[in-house]
Amino acid sequence: MTTTAASGVATATATADTTGLLVAAVRAGRTAEVVALLDGMTDAQRRACFPELKSVRQELKAARWSADSRRAHPALHAAGAACQTGAAAVANWLAAVDMRWSQASPAVLLHVLGDRDRGWLADVAHRLAQRPAASNVSYELMAGLVRLSGCQVPTTEAYVQGWLAHVGGGWQRGGTVGDRLRRDPHLAELVAALFRTEGVGAQLGWLSGDGPESWTSALAGLTGEGVLDRRAVVDACVARLLRGGAPAELRVFLRLLKDLALTREEERRRTADWTALASDAMPTVASHAQSVLGALALAGELSPRRLAEMTEAVLFRAEKKLVRAQLVLLGKVLTKNRSAAGELLPAAARAFGHEDSDAQERALKLVERHVGKVTAVEVREELAGAAEQLIPALRARAVRTLGATPPDALPVAHEEVLPPPPQPVRLAPAPAAAVEVAEEISALLASGSDVSVFERALDGLVRHAHLDRDALLEALEPVVARRWWAEGEPRHGHRSDDFFARRHELFDDARAFDLLLATLYGKVRTDTLHRVVRDGLTNSGCAHNSLARPFEARVWEVAHRLRTDPQPFLLATPTWGTGLLEPDELVDRLDAYRRTGARVA
Repeated sequence: MTTTAASGVATATATADTTGLLVAAVRAGRTAEVVALLDGMTDAQRRACFPELKSVRQELKAARWSADSRRAHPALHAAGAACQTGAAAVANWLAAVDMRWSQASPAVLLHVLGDRDRGWLADVAHRLAQRPAASNVSYELMAGLVRLSGCQVPTTEAYVQGWLAHVGGGWQRGGTVGDRLRRDPHLAELVAALFRTEGVGAQLGWLSGDGPESWTSALAGLTGEGVLDRRAVVDACVARLLRGGAPAELRVFLRLLKDLALTREEERRRTADWTALASDAMPTVASHAQSVLGALALAGELSPRRLAEMTEAVLFRAEKKLVRAQLVLLGKVLTKNRSAAGELLPAAARAFGHEDSDAQERALKLVERHVGKVTAVEVREELAGAAEQLIPALRARAVRTLGATPPDALPVAHEEVLPPPPQPVRLAPAPAAAVEVAEEISALLASGSDVSVFERALDGLVRHAHLDRDALLEALEPVVARRWWAEGEPRHGHRSDDFFARRHELFDDARAFDLLLATLYGKVRTDTLHRVVRDGLTNSGCAHNSLARPFEARVWEVAHRLRTDPQPFLLATPTWGTGLLEPDELVDRLDAYRRTGARVA
């Protein structure tokens, strides 16, 4: 054998030995040993290990909740990332769904990846940041990659939400939110991204709370100190409110705007924005904009034309509180400025057509009180014409006070027409074959259902469990194979019956069928079923438990009967899709129970 050949054989043997050691350490979950082995490998040796690591991953996927899988995954997570060279491949590995619940720590991942090229690290960081926020990619990992690479900080939804949670949950590290924000080297970029990123408002509000230690107080304080550019923050905050969204999203930005305590000059510069917010924003935001414009108007810093434009928009809204406040504001302005009546009263007359008769009356009183200040004939004619929108009693009054046209003598016939009530639909019979039952349950577990589908599937399960239990179990095998409780190992260290017997969350259709199927396959003990039927579930303290208790009791009783005394069919299955059970049908079912000797639950 030549020297070159001998050297190649020795290298291959060494690589195989190294791969074997790495895979063994991964399977045993010895993360520190895995890191030490990776540190001593060349890039070529790392790449040579990856096929074996990929095989281990496929093997563990088949038993995701087993003890072996939970033990090995953190080490596998780190080793697989270190043994690949492509940035896209590494990002996919790090954010994979099957790795999500048992990951290596960010410190370990940054250690095994830290010797790569800075451009490569930046690529991985931005690829991870582009993932959906639901992927739960570690913020500490993304931020660490940004720090090592020196790249531009990502401002994606996943990164911004991760940053929020990291800073807001920093009570373990001490200091205030303001202190932690002040130390952030990317503060300006990430604060700007807060206002652009959908979905962060509710999270920020939950993290923020109230008081001097809140996020909004911290951001306002940093703006006041000059750490953040005041004009940029104010503009971004107002723009976010203008963009609209769910109330939970916008409340925190409104709170921040109030904490910023805008000066009169800053408020005057944004008159058009306040008008737009008063016109279209959610009520609390519109009310704030209305108060700002009202203060400007009373100070003489808002022209009558601008106030009239804003008034027409606000009086078109349905919220009575906003309409009344606007009419009160107009009264105050008209008391101070008689010359504005010609522009403001036609705007106030927009409320003559409001759906609330009280708003109509308030507007009419306002116009009557100040109409004497109007000198232009065309304005008086406009007010008289607008009065035709008033309800009959107020219109008759406007005839005397505004010179409006009297209403027609003949009453206009009006008849309320409601849409026809929905026709009830009879519930379809239970599936005739066990395979159909399995298909319906599989669809229900995957995407939920309405009451009709749930009741039909439940009745079918009970009927076929009584008719031919073995055939039903065979048909359900593909469905059961995908359920977590079918694993040989207990989930998170708990047996399946322990999991079901504890009230972790409200019962829904999927959890109900999980319990019933687990009962059929012997994963829930008979004594557990008997205890829950007798005593009920332990109260977790949630105020909503009482809403679910009747449904839970019914499902547990069905499960108990499946184990101890299967029923031929359910007595309570509704006749109609509305949930109604016809009395005659219930009597027929009870008679069938009597003939067959079945015991009523």
